[in-house]
Amino acid sequence: MNRYRYFLAIQTLLPDNYRGDSAFIANMRTLQGLGFDGVELNIKDPLAVKPQDLKDFLADFGLVLSVFATGFTAKTNNLSLAAAGESRRKESVRRAKEFLAFASEFGAGAVAGFLKGAMGENSAENLECLKASVAEIAPEALRLKTPFIVEAINRFESPLGNSLDGAWEIILDAQNPFVHILPDTWHMNIEESNMEAAMIRHRDHFTGFHLSDNNRFLPGFGALDFKKIIGVLDALEYRGRVALEANLKVSFIDDVTKSMDYLAPLLAKT
Repeated sequence: MNRYRYFLAIQTLLPDNYRGDSAFIANMRTLQGLGFDGVELNIKDPLAVKPQDLKDFLADFGLVLSVFATGFTAKTNNLSLAAAGESRRKESVRRAKEFLAFASEFGAGAVAGFLKGAMGENSAENLECLKASVAEIAPEALRLKTPFIVEAINRFESPLGNSLDGAWEIILDAQNPFVHILPDTWHMNIEESNMEAAMIRHRDHFTGFHLSDNNRFLPGFGALDFKKIIGVLDALEYRGRVALEANLKVSFIDDVTKSMDYLAPLLAKT
């Protein structure tokens, strides 16, 4: 652990039978060998997972759960914090609070990406519903001291909060130190006219940062200048988490190994 200047994680999917999944176990061993500190996990049904068992499993590879990524769960259960229908919105808020409780078992956070809303829910009413939902969730994040993280996702995948400014607008009324935004270089490459300026403007509003190349593969597979991006984080004296989130080109092990050949020198302690 602590091979790099930042806590380093990667987002992936937790199989239902993770202890019996040989491919997943091999992936975790690869992360351990490459010096990763944690994982951000998409989990179909977090209530079916025993927190202590998952903690023990990850600890065998020197890893921790740093973030519960709610996207898979939100899509599976048709959840939307921006829903104009009050019953669906309230149920989504209730589930989001459950997600925070689950994440708190690990000392992790819960990220809301697709949980923010489904495509088409982009009206002024939907935006106000989303803001209201975050304001209702915020006290629970504070009570549990567990971050609730609103991810800025590009307009082609998410109806609201596409830029860092847009994500900040969503959480502004919450006024809570446990409600953050989440920048992602793939989404910023689409939405921000000046990625560096956006990072500087919102430096105090994020404690996690996603790295993904301009083609949505892992860093090093596309055209983004991650030396420059990480240099901006260093200049901002950022000390939060950095996580890789991307599509796979060949395989998990092949892609992560190749990406870290590129990233490791940029992230190494100096």
